[in-house]
Amino acid sequence: MARGTLVSERSTLPEDPDALFRFVESQGWGDGLPVLPPTEDRVQAMLDATPRKPSETAAIIEPRRGEATIEKIAINAVLAGCAPEVFPAVIAAVEAVAQPEFNLYALNTTTCSATPAIMINGPARRDLGIECGYSCLGHNGRANATIGRALRLVMRNVGGSIPGAVSKSCFGQPGRVSLCFGEWEERSPWEPFHVRRGFDAQEDVVTVTCATGTQDVADIWAETGAELVEVLAHGIDWIGNNKVLVPQDRGDMLLLLCPDFAHKIARDGLSVSDVQEMLFEQTRTPIERWPKTYWPKLEERGYVESDGTVPLAARPEQFLIAVAGGESGHHALYFCTFGLTWTVSRSFEGRPARNENGEFCELPSAGDA
Repeated sequence: MARGTLVSERSTLPEDPDALFRFVESQGWGDGLPVLPPTEDRVQAMLDATPRKPSETAAIIEPRRGEATIEKIAINAVLAGCAPEVFPAVIAAVEAVAQPEFNLYALNTTTCSATPAIMINGPARRDLGIECGYSCLGHNGRANATIGRALRLVMRNVGGSIPGAVSKSCFGQPGRVSLCFGEWEERSPWEPFHVRRGFDAQEDVVTVTCATGTQDVADIWAETGAELVEVLAHGIDWIGNNKVLVPQDRGDMLLLLCPDFAHKIARDGLSVSDVQEMLFEQTRTPIERWPKTYWPKLEERGYVESDGTVPLAARPEQFLIAVAGGESGHHALYFCTFGLTWTVSRSFEGRPARNENGEFCELPSAGDA
């Protein structure tokens, strides 16, 4: 990419990390954590990781309807501390959340604590250092932390998700700083998540799903896969679940299984579709679990089945299953959904191709599902 093509406004600051930190926070551009200076060289290094032009608009970010150009995304990726090689994944995440079915306007303005959770599949996980196992959602790796943070900064600085002024989230959550991980495909007994969504196994894919938080579901007593699925079902069907507040045919939700849980379930011959069907049937909550004054309200909305239960979803396919986390554990992790959003997956070029002169080759547009 030719130098000198950047159009963003320049600011001159002392070469002092603390001064930059104070300046970024005073402008409302940060998330409370230290940032890297988005110097022209750093931004250009980020742009060198993609063949796309700095002026290209990758997405329109709600609610401000800001134009997320490749250059603007690069600036926020530098602020977040991203290494240049993860930049194509950041772009794909930005494009994914901007798809209409993800409903970013609602996420950026809701009183709920909803945020995008980013899952990465494909060979690029290894190349980029994406953590898939122990503490993959937490303090374990630059790639996970900075990809998720870069997306959140784009949502803030381009989309206008300013706490209090625009984002009305009562509490927020740590995932609103960063929430990114990889599926541990090598430890899954089933096809990788992105393959089940129609991508090739060798494609690199970013998936964004909605998470109002992380709900740990623990079990040490299940002897069969069926017993374990029953525990998982009743670990996610609590009546304060935000999914209960929206029509049952809206939204999907992701359940992460640690490798041990996944293998215990698969050992008994259960497929992903079997698990989805079981979760669908077993998350029908008896109406008696709610206060009696709630019953007419649930019935008015058509949420109550003829058997007196309130389903969490309208179809088994709304329960998404993936494998991640450490081994020799006894945990699953449920991303309770905001409800008014659908998971989006988008492919990206993990290793952009170059010709013999070191120049980027033209690449096809990334696909999505």
